[in-house]
Amino acid sequence: MISHTGIIRSYNPANRTGLITCDLGGDIRFCDTNITSQGQPASGSLVEFVMDDSNKNLQAVKIKFI
Repeated sequence: MISHTGIIRSYNPANRTGLITCDLGGDIRFCDTNITSQGQPASGSLVEFVMDDSNKNLQAVKIKFI
């Protein structure tokens, strides 16, 4: 699995999901249950993650703040 970096573009605490703008381009969905480091997701936070395409939709997993 290859790690990617990006910036949290948005986060909705009500449904616990958000979007990460990947450094390679495009937005990747995430759920806060996939965050492995301590801290709250916030717009502008720099993160490292792995892309998971095992479901129908591409999503970020193993997210950690950097």
